[in-house]
Amino acid sequence: MPLRFLKRGEPDVQDVKAPRTERSRREDRFEQDLREALRGQKVEVLGPVVLRDVLAFTITPDRPKGALEQLSQVKVDFALINPRTQVPFAGLILSSRAYGRDRRRPPTPTTEDAGAQRAIVTVLHLNPNLLPDAAAIHEALRPYLS
Repeated sequence: MPLRFLKRGEPDVQDVKAPRTERSRREDRFEQDLREALRGQKVEVLGPVVLRDVLAFTITPDRPKGALEQLSQVKVDFALINPRTQVPFAGLILSSRAYGRDRRRPPTPTTEDAGAQRAIVTVLHLNPNLLPDAAAIHEALRPYLS
């Protein structure tokens, strides 16, 4: 960018871009679709979150039946929280080879201590490319919302 010196009396005019209104990245669309899929449910969505001292029931594409393990911390892209008790019951990790983290998000995620109630948190590994809209996300999360 070249330097531009102002002359006396000349107004300072800078190129101002309009704020970005529509999100274009895949994970941004996934977040919008996730919030739409959970509208009407008694669920709060937080993201990104580090859950500490967790009993995690981890479900991956390789292990669809899942495995229960105690983890000192697990970093999830989205946490589903019961609004009445403020206890997380599910965590979503977006995983695919083409998935790139959004660099516009804050570098330090919020921290939830799930160890006080010792609740079991279901950690789902989801491929955002296989869930194109809110209906598909709702169908994937339906077994875990009861």
